[in-house]
Amino acid sequence: MSSADKLYELAKSLPEEQAAEILDFAEFLLQKRSRQLSTEVATSTEPQLLDFRQAAGLGQEVWQSVNVEQYLQQERAAWD
Repeated sequence: MSSADKLYELAKSLPEEQAAEILDFAEFLLQKRSRQLSTEVATSTEPQLLDFRQAAGLGQEVWQSVNVEQYLQQERAAWD
């Protein structure tokens, strides 16, 4: 029986509140692993692809002083 199977059986036997704690901890471990992997990628000398799920919010400071409606109007006018 795999660890995942054992964990599933154990979680099924617990009250919902405690099973939810196991889920929270598992999600924490997954996030921790993801951060470790992204740190390893950042320190790697090999070119790596950017994981789009970690790109949320990148470059937002560029758009802070831009009026979005005005920008869209300028772009649309350039199409004609």
